Amino acid sequence: MAEDMYAFSRLDGAFQRTKSLLWPIKWGVWLRLALIALFVGGGASFPNTSQYSFGEGDLPPGIAESLPEIAPLIVAFIVVALVIALLWMLVGAAMQFVFVDMLRTGDIHIRRFFGDRFGKGVRLFLFQVGLTLILILAMMALIFMLVGIGGPGIGVAAPLMILAFIPIILAAALLFGVVFLLTNDFVVPIMIREDCGVIEGWRRLFGVMSGQVWQIVVYIVTRLVLGLIAAIVQAVIVILALVIIAIPFILIGIVLLAAIQAGNFALLLALLIPYLVIAIPVALLIAVPFITFFRYYGLLVLEGLAPEYRLLPE
Repeated sequence: MAEDMYAFSRLDGAFQRTKSLLWPIKWGVWLRLALIALFVGGGASFPNTSQYSFGEGDLPPGIAESLPEIAPLIVAFIVVALVIALLWMLVGAAMQFVFVDMLRTGDIHIRRFFGDRFGKGVRLFLFQVGLTLILILAMMALIFMLVGIGGPGIGVAAPLMILAFIPIILAAALLFGVVFLLTNDFVVPIMIREDCGVIEGWRRLFGVMSGQVWQIVVYIVTRLVLGLIAAIVQAVIVILALVIIAIPFILIGIVLLAAIQAGNFALLLALLIPYLVIAIPVALLIAVPFITFFRYYGLLVLEGLAPEYRLLPE
């Protein structure tokens, strides 16, 4: 293909800029970018235990009878968790703009940009929440449709019907994932350049995409493949780091077990707090080169697609 594929030609530039920013190591830069990673993604992921379904026999005796009394506490816990999650998303949305500002100016400070970008962060946050609600409502509608089609006899056919709709669910999840990807990689920089909202940013991106559909498709595929490879590499490095960090705590725990014959495991649980205090920042520091590379990569590809949206210095 004669035309320049920006998804390929900008890879080296993103790597060189990442190397120039992060090496030699300046701990102030790394720590601030680690804080960015905490909110925009790229940190350590933890095992998902939500797939386990509890049966009545899993509950300790007397818990089932006391559920009406503790129900308000459960509801309050859910509300608090939801509020914290939304606040986390809101800060993360603002951090998307702060991250771009830091890279385009070379001024790696968060507070300097956060206040100015909070308004745009709110707009991005509302857009993300709206898309998430649409996806949830679409999944609920699909479930209700399955129940309605199956009627009372859905019990036997339900697994087969769910399997039949899995490709649709996966396609919908992929579509929404691509929308989020293009929003963070392209729309956020456009919003900064044009000082506009999310919808206007998307309108301008559509104008860029209209004559370069193949470039966008190649970028999405390349970005997803590179993201998958990076996630695997990052996960391996994080696991190795967490195991190495855990070794001294395990040795201390063995000594405590030998010294405390009564088996007071509360003291062993206390070791978890300092372990997490060390492990979480280490995992975030490991994420720094990955999130920096992909942010540079998206900015450089956008620059190739539309030179008027160039944000990075020469």
